[in-house]
Amino acid sequence: MPEKRKPRRKESKNSISTNLPDVFYSDCSMPDMLYAAIVRSPYAYGKITNINIRDLPEGYFFFTARDLPGQNTIHTLNSDTNIFCTEKVHYIGEPVGIIAGPDPKTVRRLSSEIQITFDVSTIESALKLSAADYTHPVIKMPGMPYNSSDNEIADFVDMMNTLPALDALPKPQTTISYTQPSQIKNIVGHTNAAKKEPVIIAERIIKTGIFNKSKNPYEKVFQTADFDITGTWTQKISVPQWSETSGAFCFMEDSVLNIFTTTQWPAYLQKALSSALNIDEDKIVIKKTVTPNKKPNGLWRNTTLTVQTALAAVLTGKPVKLILAKDEQNRFMQPGTDVQVTHRTAVSSDGTIKAMKINIQTDAGYSNPFASEITDRLAIAACSIYNPENLYVCARVYTSSNPPTSIYPEMIDSQSFFAVENHIQQIADKMNILPMELRLKNLCLDQHKLKSPFFFKLAKPEETMQAIITQSDFNRKYTAFRLDSQRRMQNSVTSFFALPWRGIGLSCAFDGSGYYGSNNFACSQKMEVTFETDGTVTIHSPVPSESIAEIWKKTAADILQIEPASIRITSDFENREAVSLPESIYNNVSIMSQLLKRCCAEIQRKRFHSPLPITSKKGITPAMKKQWDNETFSGSPFHTTSFGAAVVEVELDSYTFREKIKGIWLAIDCGEVYSLKAAERAIRLAIQQELTELVTDEAVPCGAIKISFVESNNNPGQIGSLVHNLIPAAFTSALSLALAAPVTELPCSEEQLYNLTQKPAVQIEEETVTTEDKKTDNKKENTEQEVEK
Repeated sequence: MPEKRKPRRKESKNSISTNLPDVFYSDCSMPDMLYAAIVRSPYAYGKITNINIRDLPEGYFFFTARDLPGQNTIHTLNSDTNIFCTEKVHYIGEPVGIIAGPDPKTVRRLSSEIQITFDVSTIESALKLSAADYTHPVIKMPGMPYNSSDNEIADFVDMMNTLPALDALPKPQTTISYTQPSQIKNIVGHTNAAKKEPVIIAERIIKTGIFNKSKNPYEKVFQTADFDITGTWTQKISVPQWSETSGAFCFMEDSVLNIFTTTQWPAYLQKALSSALNIDEDKIVIKKTVTPNKKPNGLWRNTTLTVQTALAAVLTGKPVKLILAKDEQNRFMQPGTDVQVTHRTAVSSDGTIKAMKINIQTDAGYSNPFASEITDRLAIAACSIYNPENLYVCARVYTSSNPPTSIYPEMIDSQSFFAVENHIQQIADKMNILPMELRLKNLCLDQHKLKSPFFFKLAKPEETMQAIITQSDFNRKYTAFRLDSQRRMQNSVTSFFALPWRGIGLSCAFDGSGYYGSNNFACSQKMEVTFETDGTVTIHSPVPSESIAEIWKKTAADILQIEPASIRITSDFENREAVSLPESIYNNVSIMSQLLKRCCAEIQRKRFHSPLPITSKKGITPAMKKQWDNETFSGSPFHTTSFGAAVVEVELDSYTFREKIKGIWLAIDCGEVYSLKAAERAIRLAIQQELTELVTDEAVPCGAIKISFVESNNNPGQIGSLVHNLIPAAFTSALSLALAAPVTELPCSEEQLYNLTQKPAVQIEEETVTTEDKKTDNKKENTEQEVEK
């Protein structure tokens, strides 16, 4: 790889982190640099007895857990994970070692050729246990059938076929060649030849109204309701087209370990490196490089890769760069958790939601340190802004033999919004009521009349909804498209020159920032501002996005009456002052902007009465946190809440099943907007990113995007994550209307949409069968049986 950039040395070695906004870690290069690749376990279960590393070429190195100077574990919140597998394999693709050498192609080839010996008895016993107990119910997770014996047996046969036969397994001291992990099927409860029951690692249950009573009295609510409607939705976090995959570039210089990577949690990475390599934290410099995607690697998964790369750099004394291949990234660095949500709702004839029963199941993989945070946030967002009289929510996170998963705080609750908004659309379709009418009917803004345990500080939700309806002409289009799809399904006749199928979808969602109930990350953001002796101002904070940085400078300049050019933002912290929270959580635009205002106001009061420099530090007050009761899990869970509504209009080609978005309309109430241009730019960027994740392996084109803001006096709220909460549900609702069949999974595919078009026709045929036809069919069936006898 040609030398593109020589990393710049840091002036202060005590500084934990320096942001390099113009540097990709993969572009960094130094003389005598080595390339690295991870050697992974081909199975999700088993006991390793030997690793054959014979005949390594000269200049190539292989390291395992035995070579670590320090601990082989990384402590994340309340859990520990291994850096390298030592003996027992826990999940598919678990790192066994790292190989480094001067040629990247040779390194990758060697990593696949290194042979791992497994204990035959552990594999054989696991197969026998799995086969003997395979009739047990399988816990339903995203993409897996409920207690379907045929499917389970078929999956088990497929799984058995991917493994070597028992009589073909190696004898002691022989080896097993590396098997592609993608060829091995995963079944929750019996995964990859292992009898491993799923374990619930986090659970949140919410009950209100009749659900608090015993002996399941809620069944009466559903049985006596005018409408009892059920639906299940699965939104998988899709893998974006990576412009740069996860990895790191590490080297030692003057006894200082230099790290170039896309970490969002520098303090956590520094502690992990110090513990594993036995290096003082003062001798570790973290340099945060460009993060090319909104979902780079979660908060912690990239840390393991960085520690493995740093180990090779420390032991070889040479610069080492590790870049995951795209198939590795897709297979072993899942960008989030897969979530399945089932809604059952009792609705009266006037559209009032009487009861909601919601079950949320999440696959955490082998582990997820943020499981409790995930369940809580999914549960809070489960019924969105609606106010059912009786509510039951059960959110659970299960383990499996898949690789560990991570968390994306900016979009942690998006999958709940995807389910509930599609479910509201489903209810509106079955009741023949306009979707917006149903939403407004079940919206409650009066805290005293609220039956939901959660109160969200929304300024103008009704005005926002009405604005999006007017701008998109939703009601007229929805009615016309629905009549067209119903007529098409009743006639079930397609012309050779058929027009594209059309649909339009609506969704509403909020985006809460500054979650008070976090057990993992307390709402403890702090802002520090210093008015220097030379008249400049320094804001000490992890560097936010470019648009937020401009807003901060303008805000401080207006209060302090100086030029924005005199203000700088620095993220260089001494180790004792380093920010312990991940940057994606710490840099909350709402909280940090308010703290900045308070700091600047204090400095302005003192600047003419006190000598320079003047420093002001502000943080979240205890009174603000009392709005949320963590024991009862009720109250106002967020510091600020932005609200938005979106409409998506689609066209679907009836022959190719290719989608085209004709228009996207967004109306947003995010409180005070510092810069309309910056806010609109951020939203448009988020929309473009979202369009690449709606359909498998392609980006959906969009003809027009229209954005409007509803003015309110609320504190400024987040907007980028709001797009992710809105667009997916509006898109699938539009597709469902066009197809006259519910689209329940995202991302979708052409095959999925084609299969959906076949179901309604079959249902219509079944519904049109008369009683006489049924009698005739029964007589015919009886006659055929007699002939066979």
